[in-house]
Amino acid sequence: MSIKPKIYLDTSVISHLMADDTPEKRDDTRKLWEQLKHGIWEIVLSPVVYEELGRCSDVLEKALLEYVVMLDTTYIEESEEMSALADEYLKTGVLGENSYNDCRHIAIASVSACKYILSWNMKHFVKRKTIEMVQTVNLRLGIFQPSILTPAIFIEGDDGNE
Repeated sequence: MSIKPKIYLDTSVISHLMADDTPEKRDDTRKLWEQLKHGIWEIVLSPVVYEELGRCSDVLEKALLEYVVMLDTTYIEESEEMSALADEYLKTGVLGENSYNDCRHIAIASVSACKYILSWNMKHFVKRKTIEMVQTVNLRLGIFQPSILTPAIFIEGDDGNE
């Protein structure tokens, strides 16, 4: 039995399924969703995702959760090790205090050995400084290092025209 590579979806990916104000990202996210439905990957979600979705309007939250149930997902509870890693990210300046949930997303994905973290959060997640600092902290602590990508980068080349 082969083990499926894990993909952690942060909340920004799910919210872009309904982002009519950014049609290119919405369309890329929906294309990603179609690929994820094939079950090639293990899709990982965490309490942070559901906490953040819970801040949406009731109508939007319901619509987004309807998309989530289309996928076979694995729910990962946040452990003490994950919380400690998120705290370490803050302490070392990977991200600032206002981005603690982003640290939690990255820590959960790292400790869970997710191959990829997919995010549309270009301000905090998908940027060179964050990626390099997460690599440094994870390497120092002997923790798995996921690749942090946008859905657009992830689906690139998956159209058979490589």
